Amino acid sequence: MAFSFAVVDPTGNTTATATTAVNVSPTTSIITGSNFTPGSSVTGVANVSNTGTVDEFYQITINWSPTGSTSSGAATRLVDELVVSVTAGSPNATASPVFAGTMYDLVDQPASPGQALPLSIGNENVQFVVTLPNTASSSYQSIDVGFDIVFVALS
Repeated sequence: MAFSFAVVDPTGNTTATATTAVNVSPTTSIITGSNFTPGSSVTGVANVSNTGTVDEFYQITINWSPTGSTSSGAATRLVDELVVSVTAGSPNATASPVFAGTMYDLVDQPASPGQALPLSIGNENVQFVVTLPNTASSSYQSIDVGFDIVFVALS
């Protein structure tokens, strides 16, 4: 998603313009899992590209909701139990930690100003690992949750 902005002085003269845009691929599901038991995990990778005209930052949020016959309360319990680890790095470099915590807490991460994605880097792979901890009760096994991973470009 791209947007443009302009810095305007009080007389109405434009002093600078820029476009901020990130593209994420693939556009299909990168994480799917079923029959999770305590200790299970699943991994997915997305590539994020800076296609704007300026160096930028991005943040990641997971929007989740119950699916099937799962209630909102049960889904909340599960996303508060699921552990998410997010790392990012250019395709030819070692990835760095971006976030580690519960799915429930994966909102606008990393904190401001976000994950740097300068034009000189261009793109990086972002890896997500979702785990149901070994200590989780087996009662979580019948809860169904769907989620979207949202990338927001910042400048």
